[in-house]
Amino acid sequence: MLDARRLNIFAVVAEEGSFTAAAEKLYLSQPAVSQQMAILEREVGVQLMKRMPRGIELTPAGEVLAQRARVILDSMTELESELRRLVDAPRKVRVGAFSTAGAHFIPLVVKAYREHQGTALSVVSANAVEVPGQLRDGAIDIGLVWDYDFAPRPPEEGLHLTPLLTDPLCVVLPTDHPFADRDEVSLLELADEPWIVRVHRRPYREAFETVCRIAGFEPHVVFRTEDYQAVQGLVAAGMGVSLVPALTLVVERPDIVSLPLAPPAFARRVSALTLPRAERDPAVARLLRVMQEVSTAVSSP
Repeated sequence: MLDARRLNIFAVVAEEGSFTAAAEKLYLSQPAVSQQMAILEREVGVQLMKRMPRGIELTPAGEVLAQRARVILDSMTELESELRRLVDAPRKVRVGAFSTAGAHFIPLVVKAYREHQGTALSVVSANAVEVPGQLRDGAIDIGLVWDYDFAPRPPEEGLHLTPLLTDPLCVVLPTDHPFADRDEVSLLELADEPWIVRVHRRPYREAFETVCRIAGFEPHVVFRTEDYQAVQGLVAAGMGVSLVPALTLVVERPDIVSLPLAPPAFARRVSALTLPRAERDPAVARLLRVMQEVSTAVSSP
């Protein structure tokens, strides 16, 4: 009998084309992924992939399993969700949200959703990269994800995307910067500045550099950090300037200034990701509608 966890690992290996890339996406070690694939091949009694110098190549049997694996896994997740709904009382809708959405957008959604009786709302922290796997594992019902308008994220096979917010990128300056009293500023005007950059995971590790190249220059990055509050602190200390999504500035230090970008402007796009038939669940469909309503209100001038 096929093991669901190993089948999911195989599906990711097939999608990524290598053990290393699959291990990174699944937050496992490369040897662990290789071991699980060896066990899977012994279980099914046929070779599923060829180990190549760079990555893997699926055998005909592997191609068949890869085509059906995601359908099987999605069906299992839906079945588990259906069974849980029969015993859960009240119905709990679980939302995975990344930190900057959780600081402003999600509280507004929770407040608007409270009027719906008979449904409990659970919000868990979830990096946007982890959301597809959490949905397929049945850990969450709705996951918030984001991408950039200048570098759209490839669609997640078998999942449904509902656009929500456009989150504009803003320049952050110390209050004594020569441009601090401007209404807007272009990236090209800041081409010679030292930059403080928020670190991202794949596929946006070089998103900031991409934006600057589109604007027409190669940035001088002096510091990288995984925390947007640290970005604000470093800017306030005069270490450089930065470019951040507006949602990260809900709580803004008094010793920095944020300015909108003059054209060309760029934005982060926030969306809700669900399983294909999740909207058939009244509680999930209702929460999606609330998210869209709150998104419209937040985006309105």
